[in-house]
Amino acid sequence: MVVAAIVILCGIVLAFAMSRRSRLRQLSDESRDRYSRSWHGVETQFIDDPSAAVREADRIVVRMLGERGATLRDGRSVPEDLRRARAAASSDEGRQGTEGMRKAMVRYKRMVEDGIGSPSSARKTSRREVA
Repeated sequence: MVVAAIVILCGIVLAFAMSRRSRLRQLSDESRDRYSRSWHGVETQFIDDPSAAVREADRIVVRMLGERGATLRDGRSVPEDLRRARAAASSDEGRQGTEGMRKAMVRYKRMVEDGIGSPSSARKTSRREVA
């Protein structure tokens, strides 16, 4: 009986967590275009100034998530990809070379593509990934 209650409780918690993730609103066409153009600029900037590009990528993703309705006030509500992107950028690889920043950019790109739609629609206005 106790085991069944635990299983049911775990199922409810899992369903709540998954529904919370799917509550993010879709962006308007105008916002998708704006973020796509901004992301293209960040990718271009990465070649000349990787650390500035990573900082700008973080700002873009945070703004986009906010526009989609995400609450990022506490550490628990920060998406895993954002947490990992920030960790990669601040790691030894990120501070002493570009590999950590490249890894961060890949994660940021994944979040941007998730917000603006399929990668193929994002490619219409941006270049192919080099990294």
